[in-house]
Amino acid sequence: MQKLQNPISHDEGWSIQVYGSDRRLICSLYPSHAWTFAVGILLGFVIAFFSMSHNSPTSQREATPLIEPSSQEIPIQLE
Repeated sequence: MQKLQNPISHDEGWSIQVYGSDRRLICSLYPSHAWTFAVGILLGFVIAFFSMSHNSPTSQREATPLIEPSSQEIPIQLE
């Protein structure tokens, strides 16, 4: 077996390649994809946290009914 002219360096990181049954490349995943996914998840949690804290009411008000109950209630007539 012949030696390679330029040996493969092991400091390049990792990659995952997915092939189909006909040996065609379906997709490739590289370290930058994982970092982008992690940053997106973290950014999503930060945005959700700040939007939840921003939308929370600062003071609790006593709930007032929209319709005042009348003193004369009509009974339900069932036939």
